[in-house]
Amino acid sequence: MNRLLLVLALLGPVVCTGCKGFAPFEVDLPILAGGTVSDEEVIAAILDDVQEGMQRRQVYRILAHVSRNYRDAEGRDYKAMQEYLKESFALYRDIRITRVPPRIEVRGYGATAIETFGTTAEPFDPNKAPHLQIQGQVTVRFEKVDNRWLIVEWGNVQ
Repeated sequence: MNRLLLVLALLGPVVCTGCKGFAPFEVDLPILAGGTVSDEEVIAAILDDVQEGMQRRQVYRILAHVSRNYRDAEGRDYKAMQEYLKESFALYRDIRITRVPPRIEVRGYGATAIETFGTTAEPFDPNKAPHLQIQGQVTVRFEKVDNRWLIVEWGNVQ
């Protein structure tokens, strides 16, 4: 159960644009007026949208940014992440996440973001899940596919 809580906390600052027809809505990322948007700005906007998706408990809003090639140190793939989010949202309500601006480094078609965050959440049933209050840092790895940045992994800062 502790691992479940940790991953829920990690998802707040993070989290299939490659899933044609899979997501039920389009994800709008802000475009800055008068010029192009840097890869760092796009990645920061994705992380903001994932945070919003977590707080609103919207599985597909989060998955809209996760690659079908997703794999993490816990052995989860895209499908397992989808199930994990559904289970987490069934346990918790009132998810609140605070973050500091991420440190983002882009190298060609890969990128890494270091997120510092705090997450609190109230369980629907305190007998099934404890109150959640976690803070820490995570690494979020991205790859650029068809001109779109997708999350391919997140986990502990290394």
